[in-house]
Amino acid sequence: MEKRLVQSLIIRNDLEETKSEINRKGLILSIAHVKIAFLAFHNLCEFEKSIRSMYADHRELSRLFGDCRANAEFFSYLRNKFTGHITDDLIDKALEWKPELPLTLDRDHDADIILMYNYWLLETAINTYVDSQGNHKFFDSETDLMYPPDFKRFEDTLITSIDQATKFLSAVEAIFKPTISSPASEEEKMELFMKAGLTDFSFLTKKGR
Repeated sequence: MEKRLVQSLIIRNDLEETKSEINRKGLILSIAHVKIAFLAFHNLCEFEKSIRSMYADHRELSRLFGDCRANAEFFSYLRNKFTGHITDDLIDKALEWKPELPLTLDRDHDADIILMYNYWLLETAINTYVDSQGNHKFFDSETDLMYPPDFKRFEDTLITSIDQATKFLSAVEAIFKPTISSPASEEEKMELFMKAGLTDFSFLTKKGR
């Protein structure tokens, strides 16, 4: 339970920090936090798999995650193709989809240009989320983030998904917290610090997905 509680708290904080940053600066200038949100949604998908056994006794958790499952899987895909990795396939497709990109590669690359590159790659990644017949799996049409209705559609979806995910995680934490007990005596507390002093670090070989 301790491990799962730590995971939930960190994922929720990443999502809440992203929403706070978007509210403060607007979505366009919050691209770094948007990427953090994609990472958090990917971690959320992995986390949810690890706690599904709880659904037998807490059916409301299944319902809460069901509200954001499709969205979380979509943002996890964006993490895989745009944030956790910047794949060659994505860049190739962006160079094809956004002719503005190759036409600006020979100029000075200030922060504004790089910001646009980020959104052109993000837009490309969104549009590659299709099924085997080429039909869009999430939005019902191609996305052009320079087109205000499409931009608002993406922004509203992200904010709504963050709210749904944090509601789910808060419910999970409310179940976990009463099961966690801290050492009551000073002796038990000292044992934790003594154990910490004996920690032997080794390279973590198990890869997360």
